[in-house]
Amino acid sequence: MFRKRKFLLTAVILLLTAFIFYSGFVVRSYSYQVTVPYPMLKTGEQFNTPKRVVRWYLPFATDDTAKRNVLDKNSKYITAGEYALEITEPSTISAVLRSAFRNTTKEFLFTAASDPADMSSCTVTMNWRSTLFSRWTDKGGLEEKAKLSLENLKTFMEDTRQFYGYEIERTTVADTSFLFLSVTVPTAEKRKATKDLFDRLIAYAQEKGAGYTSTRIFYSTPYGKDQLMLFASIGITNRVQTAPGEPFQYKKMPLGKNLLTATYQGPYGEVAKAYTALENFKTDHKLTSMAIPYQQFLSDGYDFAEDQVVQMKVYYPVF
Repeated sequence: MFRKRKFLLTAVILLLTAFIFYSGFVVRSYSYQVTVPYPMLKTGEQFNTPKRVVRWYLPFATDDTAKRNVLDKNSKYITAGEYALEITEPSTISAVLRSAFRNTTKEFLFTAASDPADMSSCTVTMNWRSTLFSRWTDKGGLEEKAKLSLENLKTFMEDTRQFYGYEIERTTVADTSFLFLSVTVPTAEKRKATKDLFDRLIAYAQEKGAGYTSTRIFYSTPYGKDQLMLFASIGITNRVQTAPGEPFQYKKMPLGKNLLTATYQGPYGEVAKAYTALENFKTDHKLTSMAIPYQQFLSDGYDFAEDQVVQMKVYYPVF
């Protein structure tokens, strides 16, 4: 009986020793992954610079001070309270994120990989190595925060308002008939010339019985030195016969054609930010321009100062 008890005790000690050794010294590999609706290179950009990582990695993404420090100081490190993060070995499709809490540090390798069958999306895999004991005693929850951050990256990239600054939607052309008028003017005369264009369009529509719908769309682009080309249109319900070479032109948009759209609200002089967001979305999703982008005034009127707050829809025809 004594020998049997001794054998059992020895076996338990050996098993306990083996378990302690395994949990404390044997390093295992782990991985976690998500799929995002962007190509591999665009996705890789999101984890190879502090300015991008701070937008989605926790707890930094929810800390305004961390964001300001990265943007203002162009820092190599991201900090928030007792948490810190450093990006090492960055490449076009991967980076090692070294996350720390007090004296505890863990490294996570983020890699983007495309599916050959669908190059418009890719899988982001997070790989790391750890012992069981290290996982059980993970001070600051670094592994859990890394997994939640990867999920947050997916949410962040799928939310156009977070990713581009505007809620971008895909829609189709609904209004199809327009009266169109353009002019080239000195940049300093943009406001006066814009008002004049719309005044002339509305007066012409009334004269011709065109049925003005109150839809006002506009676009401007630099032309030469210190000049702008202004393009103004108003929606109408009735066809108007216009002669070639006449300043006023009747034009139709192809019904049902694809548009990207974003709602802009802010100073009139900063609407270019919405155009840039649509351009970036178009490029990131490998869409092709079908025509020039334009804006539709939602605020009443069309005579706006550059610092006046307005609301408008910005459109980009694509296919």
